[in-house]
Amino acid sequence: MEANGLTFHVGEYGERGRPAIILLHGFPECGYSWRYQAPFLAELGYHVLVPDLRGYGYSDAPKEPMAYRQSELVKDVMGILDAFGAEQAVVIGHDWGCALAWQVARENPRRVRAVVGLSVPYPGIGPRHPTEQMRQAFGERFFYQLYFQQPEIPERELEADVRDFLRRMYHALSGPGMREKHRAAKPVTGFLDILQPPKGPQPAWMSEADLDVYVQRFEHSGLTGPINWYRAMDASWEEQHADGRQRIQPTALFIGGEEDPVIQFAAKALERMPSQMDDLTDIIILDGIGHWIQMEAPDQVNQHLKTFLDKLDA
Repeated sequence: MEANGLTFHVGEYGERGRPAIILLHGFPECGYSWRYQAPFLAELGYHVLVPDLRGYGYSDAPKEPMAYRQSELVKDVMGILDAFGAEQAVVIGHDWGCALAWQVARENPRRVRAVVGLSVPYPGIGPRHPTEQMRQAFGERFFYQLYFQQPEIPERELEADVRDFLRRMYHALSGPGMREKHRAAKPVTGFLDILQPPKGPQPAWMSEADLDVYVQRFEHSGLTGPINWYRAMDASWEEQHADGRQRIQPTALFIGGEEDPVIQFAAKALERMPSQMDDLTDIIILDGIGHWIQMEAPDQVNQHLKTFLDKLDA
């Protein structure tokens, strides 16, 4: 389908005309990451939209980094909702999709019935460019988001063996992967240096067949589009800083994993998040769960979503 001048691959669950939910995936993922949630939410009576976002999977992938500013990504979401006739929607996002969900709610509060963020606390609009803050925090140490600012180099590293990269990524940031306390060999020169490969078989939540789906998607799209989301961070911050809007008005829920490195890195943002929102109903941290919470703990996430949605409907 068409939205904001691009063609998007969108999975659709449930009947049109029912209350809408849109599920926004993160990096390095695709709409398939919501395979445990989309059918469940449709069974609850919702019309569920699951796009491969700009740059990912079978959706269009512009080459220019500035095409991935958050303002453009928000327009994508609005265009997808418009194409399916959804005047309002519950917006649920994970990782980069969570950051996007917060921006959709910030910019279009009347179109957002409620918002649910997984893994990435809403930090408000910081006082400085994101990369400036990262350089101050990490100094000369390797940090992948700064590494991703370089043209072409990250793509060459990660596209050389997409399956190996994805296998390492999904393991390293999972609950078990985080508990291994992997120490990278020195010096760290690339992203794969900090991602330990799994020692055993694929977990139940990411089978070999599941991994095949992701590999196929990324071999089709490449990684330039997904990495461009990082390259556009500073430009997105400049736009958000200029518009002056800070608060999240719609009713909100946050779910994170205890072992998620994002939660650990963004502890201050998590602490101040309630002060940035008009109606944050709860902050839920799942014991022992890593970054991929909707896949690692699908039943827990689904039940928390149901509780939240039931209260919203009531």
